Amino acid sequence: MSTAAAFAPLSGLRRAWGWWWQLSWPALRLQWGRQLAALLTIALGLALAGAVHWINASALAQFESAARQSSAQADTEISAAPGAPPLSDRLYAQLAARDDIAALAPRLEASVRVQARDGQWQRVRLLGLDLLQLGAFHPQWLPRTAGADLAGALRRPAVLVSDAALARLGLDGGSGGNSVGAGTTAPAGALRLDLADADSGTNAPLPIAGRIPDREQAILIMDIAWAQPLLRRPGQLDAILLRMAPGHVVPTDWPPGLIARAPQDQARQQADEARRLTRAYRLNLGVLSLMALFVGAFMVFAVHSLSVAQRLPQLALLGVLGMSARQRLGMLVTEAVVLGLAGAVLGLGLAIGLAELGLHALGGDLGSGLMGLHGGRPALRTTPASIIGLLALGPLVSLGAAALSLARLRRLPVAQVLKGLGSGESDGRWWLLGPALLVAAPALAAMRPLFGVPIGAYAAMLALLLGALGTVPFVLRVITGLLRGWAARRALPLLAVERARDQAGEAGRLIAGVLVALALAVAMLVMVASFRLSLDQWLTDMLPADLYLRQTAHDSAQQGQPLPAALAASAAALPGIERVAAQRTRAIGITVRGMTGGATLLARPLDHRLPLQGEAVALPAGVQPVYINEAMRDALRLSPGDAFMLRLDGRQLPVAVKAVWRDYSRQTSAVLMERADWRRLSGDTAVTELALWLKPGADPVATQAALRSLTGAPASLEIASAGDLRRFSLDIFDRSFAITYWLQAVGLGLGLFGVAASLSAQLLARRREFGLLLHLGLTRAMLRRLVLAESLLQAVAGAVMGLIVGLAISAVLVFRLNPQSFHWSMDWQVPVWRVAALLAASLVATGLTAAWASARALRAGQGEALRAVREDW
Repeated sequence: MSTAAAFAPLSGLRRAWGWWWQLSWPALRLQWGRQLAALLTIALGLALAGAVHWINASALAQFESAARQSSAQADTEISAAPGAPPLSDRLYAQLAARDDIAALAPRLEASVRVQARDGQWQRVRLLGLDLLQLGAFHPQWLPRTAGADLAGALRRPAVLVSDAALARLGLDGGSGGNSVGAGTTAPAGALRLDLADADSGTNAPLPIAGRIPDREQAILIMDIAWAQPLLRRPGQLDAILLRMAPGHVVPTDWPPGLIARAPQDQARQQADEARRLTRAYRLNLGVLSLMALFVGAFMVFAVHSLSVAQRLPQLALLGVLGMSARQRLGMLVTEAVVLGLAGAVLGLGLAIGLAELGLHALGGDLGSGLMGLHGGRPALRTTPASIIGLLALGPLVSLGAAALSLARLRRLPVAQVLKGLGSGESDGRWWLLGPALLVAAPALAAMRPLFGVPIGAYAAMLALLLGALGTVPFVLRVITGLLRGWAARRALPLLAVERARDQAGEAGRLIAGVLVALALAVAMLVMVASFRLSLDQWLTDMLPADLYLRQTAHDSAQQGQPLPAALAASAAALPGIERVAAQRTRAIGITVRGMTGGATLLARPLDHRLPLQGEAVALPAGVQPVYINEAMRDALRLSPGDAFMLRLDGRQLPVAVKAVWRDYSRQTSAVLMERADWRRLSGDTAVTELALWLKPGADPVATQAALRSLTGAPASLEIASAGDLRRFSLDIFDRSFAITYWLQAVGLGLGLFGVAASLSAQLLARRREFGLLLHLGLTRAMLRRLVLAESLLQAVAGAVMGLIVGLAISAVLVFRLNPQSFHWSMDWQVPVWRVAALLAASLVATGLTAAWASARALRAGQGEALRAVREDW
């Protein structure tokens, strides 16, 4: 190979760099404001998408790591089946007497509130373990710091504290006291716990006996002999860890009500369950963040279009001077790639900062509380693949936004451009694309989810947005056709109508950002309103009583624990109570078409209207009717009239689906049946909740106090009114969707910037037209009104399409995406006045933006427009 051939690639790079430095850089420097805005748009969109992805990934990784680290070094773990009574010390003693078991260790678990240094209460996980067996079963939790006092923790109530818990509480390893409020400071090396039971004396400071080297889980460890009375659970256990003797295998014939699982399998199951439960939330949050990038891409498109429009004469002259179309295209592609890469680098830094901020603010629950973590705040975890993907996404977005403008340069009419007659663009080949996408959207929305992901619904929304952009010219021609008769005798309106009709193809590019932002805003507005109204009605249907009572649950193991047997009768005898309805909630097994699974059973009196999804069917005599929720219907493909089995303590109870009921309280399978039927079939008379109706004029506060006095532990009862539960649920809903309004405003602002940039590009290309109109007697003010009228006509066409497509997208969200993602259906409700206000605001904002852009362009270019006309004489 010759020396010249070896250095040919390097010579080509030097030539490309020279072109970029001499031709591209000066032009971009003159447009630095718009280029900077496009760069920031890419950076912000990527930052939001990257931060959401890394928050989700870091939280899941932290959960999986914590589950693995919590796994004990045991052969199996015995726990109570869901809904069964907790394990007891008696069972522990029976297992300890067996010859095939070499060692065993009990465990008790609760979630407690601990007062931090700043006086705030933080939720921390408390484990009651046998400290004498800590090294054998949990060596990872042995204190490795000087001054650890395990012997003292056996003699008196004291706790071992993990590093993550110390960080959450703002303590320095237990060496200093923690301020708990004015006048109440715990002594040095002590923690103050709140177990929601002021009468038990459990708010006294607990000494810190040592520090656990665990930076991921915020946990406290106490000897189980002291934890049982502290948690008011004497004689109760949550799990028993077993290590079999040599030559013996783990038994499989455990009594009913017990579950045996390997600790490692349980850790994997917990991680898989967390991933499954949060998948829809994470996916939809990620798509929502990408929607912001999608809207911003239209602003980048406007910036690229304006840049190309301003430089058409320069590009045409370069073509005359010998630069080929491929070389000119390569130069502009390089500009788009550099812009996207710069935005990606900036977005990467912003994404890392936003992710750190989000993890600090949201902790390990992704802001949703779905995982129920009690660990420390997750550390940010990134991967090379995710970083490379984020950096590649910037150039891809920039190139995608510039594709249309760059494609037109391949057939640039050089002589026509140099004469100032425009580029002769024609969109005639693409006029069917928009309607075709709109027609395809319903078929896409009807697709079943793929691997649990509603791909079809997302594709339908994208097709609706792109189809709307392609259909704007047709809508604009219809509107201008209706106005031609009115404008025929008025010069300025006639010019505006005919120009808008003749250049209808430009309308989609001019208002692309506003149309997309408006459509998404209308869709989210309708979906949120539909969801809120449906939730409100559901709460009204499901909470017919005045008060609701249940046992206080310190952790998931205590949820669904039965109330005292005589509490229902004692409550009914109170003077302020008119009626009491007992309810039973427990986990139960199910068998459907030979497949086994689990569900939550709700046994309650069905003497009030249920929020049914569809109609109830009549079942044959002798068939036990039950209601199932939508999650169970979708997961097991059940329909009203189908039969299946309930499994209880080895028995099979045949039932049939009478109807499907709407259940906003869970995303997992649930079965609802009449409590009297449940008692008859199962013999289970336990009560877990009470619904209470008050007599007219009864004092709710006094009645709640009387209810608490019926038990020996008043704080062990949770009592809430239906109104409080409704307000609490709606407050959570409003906080969850508050971010959507901010995203709508940001998207509309980006769209308006795109209008200003696109309109400026059009005005630059119309210099000779404006010069001719000025020579014919039109004033600059008349030209501004002309441009404003044209822009408003295009904005009206965009608003019409934005409204129609926004309503269509909201239907996809309501009827397809939400049911497929969360198994929640809702009634479609359009908040007419709010939608009308949004449309009016977008039209006014678009008009003001067009007026500002036209005034700025015409004021700066009037003399140039007149000179452009003289050049043709």
